[in-house]
Amino acid sequence: MKNRTKETDPASLRSAGVKEADVRRALEILGDGARLDILGEHADLLRYAESAITAQHSERRLRVRVRVDRNGRSVAGSLETLDPDAVRSLADRLNAAISDLPPIPSEATPDAVHDGGDHSVATPVIPAAASVLESDPAVRHRWFTTVRDGLDSSATLGGAIRYDVLDRVVADANGLFRAETLTKASIQAIAKQDGRSVSVRLMHRDADQLPIEEIPDRLRAALRPLPTIDARHGTCRVLLKPQAANALIATYGYAVLGANAYATGRSVVSGRLGEKVASDLVTLVDDGCDPDGLPSGFDAEGNVRRRTPLLEKGVLVGLVSDRRRAGVTGGVPTGHAVPDGWRFGGDPVPSHLLLDAGTSSEDELLAETGSGLVVNRLDYLRVLHPKETLVTGTTRDATYWAEDGELVGWHPQLRFTFRMDDVMNAIIGIGSTRERCDQTFMESVVVPSLLVEAGPLVLP
Repeated sequence: MKNRTKETDPASLRSAGVKEADVRRALEILGDGARLDILGEHADLLRYAESAITAQHSERRLRVRVRVDRNGRSVAGSLETLDPDAVRSLADRLNAAISDLPPIPSEATPDAVHDGGDHSVATPVIPAAASVLESDPAVRHRWFTTVRDGLDSSATLGGAIRYDVLDRVVADANGLFRAETLTKASIQAIAKQDGRSVSVRLMHRDADQLPIEEIPDRLRAALRPLPTIDARHGTCRVLLKPQAANALIATYGYAVLGANAYATGRSVVSGRLGEKVASDLVTLVDDGCDPDGLPSGFDAEGNVRRRTPLLEKGVLVGLVSDRRRAGVTGGVPTGHAVPDGWRFGGDPVPSHLLLDAGTSSEDELLAETGSGLVVNRLDYLRVLHPKETLVTGTTRDATYWAEDGELVGWHPQLRFTFRMDDVMNAIIGIGSTRERCDQTFMESVVVPSLLVEAGPLVLP
């Protein structure tokens, strides 16, 4: 295996037991057309509930995804080790399977790509943070006590603190070898008082950059001494705070902005490049190197992540692609291939979304809300109909009702069913402050608050 990117440090592969020699040997065993997508995970966790630590533990896992493309046929498998005997056993099964398969139809073969296998394209260097690599348990315990002791005595604290070290390798039999070590520190803090809950979630590649000392003030401010009002019904303006906007933007990107959905007519924006598809206020980009998110250097095929403008003042200007759909993006994959067998599907999807901030302060957005709903968090959004962008979701943690631009009460949690396409076109205000967020299907999402006009979101 040659042309290893020179900035790769072999020592960085050791934390999860991944050694370059093992990768080379596995590729030799698997033979022509083989590609390995390797993820070594080391997580240290501290969990807490009712203001007490409930668990502290570490988890290690090695996941090896194997793909073999040979003679117009393709097979895939997975391992949790690079032990030569295990690799040989899988190689035998894959070779037997590939010999029984008919050739892949021509319409299913990859588009031509310009740099998917160009090993001279350097991987962006994402520094691994010593604060996470060293993983000091005393620091995580101090975070917990800082937040717990900063709350009122009548409030209880739950949540988790997590340090992750991810060793990623993508290599193939033709000499491609990309490797990086990614670090991530995150804290979820959920405060409960008088039957109400509020939450804060922070994350960063570097644990030292998280403003832990700000969390108690944010939680106390959210636990407002307001009455609980009866549920409102009908249409109203809705102010989505960053953690709620995160769910909207991430799910929209996943369902709408991939090149395969676009090319096959399964996206609501199919055939509309260059046309207005969202509010004039919306400018959205995917950038795996932007430090405002959680940067990473390459995708599951080894394609370098490229900054990809998606929406410019509401106009569709780009999509994200992998090698198979690189033809949609000028013959060059944008670095958004997903792992084989991924539980969220096989299409390329955005990985690092950043929505441009607006000019409105949080107070100004609240004033513009008038009489309406303020949503701090959406528990999840589930896609009911991708082409229509129809989703359902529930609110969670600190949902308020506003009258004349002032918060007047806690609103009961509720379920929404709406079209994301309609909401994206009904955005009438964007906050000036963004927050770093994530999703299980996306590495990072950086978003401000969003004010949505009455109509698209209808209270049940």
